[in-house]
Amino acid sequence: MTQEQGIAKVDLNYIFKAVIMGTSLYSDNWEKGILYLTNLNLWFSEGKGWSTIPLKNITMVGREVPNTIRLKAQRGIGTTHVLIIDYLQPSSVSTDSYASSVALLGGNEAVINTLKAYLQPMCGTPSKSQSLSDIDKKLLYMLYTGINDMAKLSFLIGADNETLAGSFKNIRDQGFCDTMGRLTQEGLTKIKELM
Repeated sequence: MTQEQGIAKVDLNYIFKAVIMGTSLYSDNWEKGILYLTNLNLWFSEGKGWSTIPLKNITMVGREVPNTIRLKAQRGIGTTHVLIIDYLQPSSVSTDSYASSVALLGGNEAVINTLKAYLQPMCGTPSKSQSLSDIDKKLLYMLYTGINDMAKLSFLIGADNETLAGSFKNIRDQGFCDTMGRLTQEGLTKIKELM
């Protein structure tokens, strides 16, 4: 068994379980604390204890931060330098399943860039099966139900057209649908996995 070894310890602001819908951040509970990075875990100081994210549960590091979240971070903690970490946590519904979660780290540019540079190679490049965002999954489901009108999709998913266009490109690039929004065999297989 691998022994846990410390790599970095930094003071920064974070939201351990951020609530993000589309491009909007619904969490205002930024905490100022210590982040401790080891070869196995990310440790977040929480009151008198610690919360952890095992590195093996991280699915993506450093996805694009929407401007709405940058502005909210600027107002809340005084910086626009934010790192998004997508990870899986044990589900509260079922003992043998996982739920997608998001952690936001905010701090000075050098600290955020260094953490991103450390974490991306340690956590690996996300596999295709893990690189679908919540918006991608919702869009995939809507396409599965036959809805492909942009105005309806925007309303039902709660995302602007630019976000939807990016999501559609991601789904198409992974071979889950054609240019008309019809699901391919891979897309049908993926939707069955997600249901």
